[in-house]
Amino acid sequence: MGNEPVSNSVLIEHIDGQWAVQIVEDGKVSQQFETEQFAQNFAADQKVHLKLPLPHSVKPPRPELR
Repeated sequence: MGNEPVSNSVLIEHIDGQWAVQIVEDGKVSQQFETEQFAQNFAADQKVHLKLPLPHSVKPPRPELR
């Protein structure tokens, strides 16, 4: 116990009227959003970053043009 590797993940929860996205990548980070759509978009971006599978209904974000 305690030395087990933490697998990367992205979770979305509705807490106290806001949407929280929890990203686990060698630790925990949370981000709060007022709307579910913003939370879903942020979570999809993070899943791409972590190379996690996206649900079939979610398209990967387009790369930014610079």
